[in-house]
Amino acid sequence: MGIGSLWPLALLVTIPLIILLYILKKKYKEVEVSSSLLWKEAYKNTQANTPWEKLRMNIMMILQILIVMLVIFALMNPFLKFGGKTYKNLIVVVDTTASMSTLYDGEKTRLDKGKEIVHDYIKSIKEDTNNYILAFNGTTNLEGKSNIDEAVQTYGSGDISNSLSYIRSLGEQLEDYEVLVVTDKNIDLGDLNGKVITLANSGENAAVTNLSHKFIDNKIKVIATISNTGNSDYSGDFSLYDGDNLLKVDSLELSKGESKTLNYELQNLEGSYLKGELSKKDLIAKDNTYYDVISSDKGKKILLVTDQNVFLEKSFNTIDNVELYKTNDVNNITEDSYDLYVFDNVMPEAMPKSGSILLINPTSNEFFKVENKEEVGRASGVSEELSKYTKGLEFTLSNYKKIEMPYFGKAFLKINEDTIGFWGEENGRKIGALGFDIHNSDFALKKEFPLLIHELEEKLIESGSLYKNNFKAGEEILIKGTPLSQKIQVKAPGKNYEEIAQGTRYNSISDLGLYKIKETFEQGDSKEALFSINFPASGESDLSQENIGEINNLKDQTKILTKGLSLIPVLLMLALIGLLTEWILYLKGN
Repeated sequence: MGIGSLWPLALLVTIPLIILLYILKKKYKEVEVSSSLLWKEAYKNTQANTPWEKLRMNIMMILQILIVMLVIFALMNPFLKFGGKTYKNLIVVVDTTASMSTLYDGEKTRLDKGKEIVHDYIKSIKEDTNNYILAFNGTTNLEGKSNIDEAVQTYGSGDISNSLSYIRSLGEQLEDYEVLVVTDKNIDLGDLNGKVITLANSGENAAVTNLSHKFIDNKIKVIATISNTGNSDYSGDFSLYDGDNLLKVDSLELSKGESKTLNYELQNLEGSYLKGELSKKDLIAKDNTYYDVISSDKGKKILLVTDQNVFLEKSFNTIDNVELYKTNDVNNITEDSYDLYVFDNVMPEAMPKSGSILLINPTSNEFFKVENKEEVGRASGVSEELSKYTKGLEFTLSNYKKIEMPYFGKAFLKINEDTIGFWGEENGRKIGALGFDIHNSDFALKKEFPLLIHELEEKLIESGSLYKNNFKAGEEILIKGTPLSQKIQVKAPGKNYEEIAQGTRYNSISDLGLYKIKETFEQGDSKEALFSINFPASGESDLSQENIGEINNLKDQTKILTKGLSLIPVLLMLALIGLLTEWILYLKGN
């Protein structure tokens, strides 16, 4: 026989309390008598009322002690051992991807139900079994947990079958093992020894699978796609919001498997994001809402006009969130508008009418004048205008051009008192210049060279902290920040700001909704940006088919993992019989 737990033994302290109650209890009857001849009998009765005398024969006390002991023993979870050899290792893999947030039983989700199953399974096995708890969140890596309660809902999307190779390698290191997989996906264990519990229930569900916008002719075109991913026809309302302001409400009638695209044309937007929402409650709550952040920081285009400058080309190619175009002839510039024009050792006859401009080794022009200096110089950065990564910049030039600083410019590179690099803004256009030929210096060989090119790009067109502003959970989110930022913080929905490093690949599977990025600069000023993470409906919202049950893949059925026959029902039945017996005796006056 085995014991499940020993903590109920602490309740044995109640038995002395029961005995004490019977010691203190008085047990005699008051009777009126007509003669003092009965005093001797009363004295004998008093003698019999001493504490230890009362304990001689008290069936009620014995029954109560027996009942308490039966209950305590039942709480210790006793069981009879029988069967063959038992496994020594249990590997539990719990799916925590987005679809596991589907309601399964009332207010419980599939993940809640799965954790209950694992709880009961672990309770039923022998205490000397080693338990390995792993959570699959949609990535190829499994997260180890000390107990099943640490497995929390995530919103990634992925195939749990991709984790089988890791589970197999873990099992090969163990002498005897069984695998228990709890998921709502189809999975074939192959040669793994174990079983799969599938929780793929079906029911009513619809999802907002996409919400996007485009600026066309000073108007905003909005597209929303809603799909019926449930097992029956769907009817409900779709609401479109500009921030917190309700714009449109449309009624939907979708047959099973049908998708519908709604088109809107808006004159303007007051908020920084759009929100699409289904009003009807269904089995998956998180796929009823979709956020679309409005941003002008994406799709930046740079035109590099140069005969041959590999250093510049490679540096601009490493900048995230921009498209680089190149030409070697200034006359090849088309009417296409670019966010930044870079003229290297060449000057256009007429400056572009829009977009920022960076002039490298220029001649005098409409923005500023230059003076040739045919002499060797030692350039250094102006620390007040550069980031902590480039403020110590120094390099040598064989010759350069002294720039006559325009009123709108700020110098960031100098040779003694001569300005050879500046940036600034004039009439809403950002202008920058480098007064030397990069080939006539050792600048390109310095580690600060690509960093300064990044800083110039950020000053002139501000490409933003992200590749884009709207993501599905599980997509890679690289928060690159800007070269001039001193601190970057991210705020997830309902949480506080968290500081991260530049170039962080942010975890996008824990929370859905609107996120904030806050960049603080050395001068103390800061700027904020928004991005959204939405439910990956295309792979995680399908509730059209039900697949509930157990797939047994145990190789050796003679190895029994369970503890055996539980004695709890027998002990509780005996305790109940004891209570009934005590009640009967009490009614009889014992």
